[in-house]
Amino acid sequence: MTIKELLEKRSKLLSEIDGADEKRFAEIKLELDKIDFQMKQAEDEERKKKEEAEERAAREKNANGGSANNKIVLFTTEEEKRKAQMEEIEKRASSLKKGEKITVEERALSSSSVALGTATSNEINPAFEQVGTLDKLVNVVHLEGTGAESYKKPFMKNIGEGEIVKEGQSPSTSAEPEFDYAEINKVKIVAYAEINEEIEKLPSANYLAEVDKAVLGAWRKKVIEQMVKGQGSGNSELVGIVNAPEKIIAKSQKKTTTTIDENTLDSIIFAYGGDENVEGDATLILNKLTLKEFAKVKGSDKRRAYDIVVRGNSGTINGIPFVCTSKLPAYGDDKSASTPYMIYGKLQGYELAYFTYLEVEKSKDYKFKEGVICLKVSGHVGGSPAMYNGFMTVSKNSSTQPAKE
Repeated sequence: MTIKELLEKRSKLLSEIDGADEKRFAEIKLELDKIDFQMKQAEDEERKKKEEAEERAAREKNANGGSANNKIVLFTTEEEKRKAQMEEIEKRASSLKKGEKITVEERALSSSSVALGTATSNEINPAFEQVGTLDKLVNVVHLEGTGAESYKKPFMKNIGEGEIVKEGQSPSTSAEPEFDYAEINKVKIVAYAEINEEIEKLPSANYLAEVDKAVLGAWRKKVIEQMVKGQGSGNSELVGIVNAPEKIIAKSQKKTTTTIDENTLDSIIFAYGGDENVEGDATLILNKLTLKEFAKVKGSDKRRAYDIVVRGNSGTINGIPFVCTSKLPAYGDDKSASTPYMIYGKLQGYELAYFTYLEVEKSKDYKFKEGVICLKVSGHVGGSPAMYNGFMTVSKNSSTQPAKE
């Protein structure tokens, strides 16, 4: 989808916000987050193409004569160099008299006392994506500046049912709804790095900017890991989805599968949610290698059983949204026998609270003598599933053995 199409889709969603009920508003917010992520990917791709085109144009210009002024010719003695210079001067003078265009070659003496320069690109090739997007897709709450040490998110668990009563008989209180709340405590997460101060003086590529971005990415990686499997012990960790207390996610929402086959996705979808609705706005969270297991499944006609559309670390399986994270074990990992390897649920059902603004600090004082620059990203966050049975986890049966390739 092009940026123009994404903008049109985004504009249409924004026009629906006025008058939308709470459920539709949450759906629109999720769609907008996904569109913003897709637009960033598309913009990055366009910028990359533009930069590659500029590089090609520069190379073509050099190939058509622009590179002649940059040639380097080596000589073994000063005498050879002077002789060649005289010959070149005479040749250029003759050409100039004829009105011809000339080029000038830079000639260097080959000697142990002369250092030849090394050209350096002003671009740094990025690493493969290692952070993920899960922290951008859940419900984010900003508590910066409030001074809060903890946060409670109420949610409804159940509603009762009416009853038939005889004339004069008092009804019971069976229709009372049941409420509870998720407790979210403040946890400090820090990412720290030390680099040699010379990196700040390198002329071409902006290494320091890349280091800044990498340290921030390291901070986000820890947040995502905690959102998935944090133990939630006091103020030391977030409450991860797979370790949510029973008052938020009941044992009935911890499912097991024997294998990944053509019926697995349907089994997950129909087992999730309340008694009345098949929820259509839930997302599957899984490892990239587990997604591969879905791709391998064939139907009776020997064709792929699942239509998988991939957009970076997200996409759809038979129209059901998914997002990949390496913080869940892959289906083939030994540890996935006891640990959930897939999560299915409403991403807006996870509450991620920022208690403080992120602080990004750079210091040259701490290790001044060693010539080291220290970089640190720190922030106080908290998180927990905050919707009753908003997520369902899927583990393998203890007897399940994944097929070997």
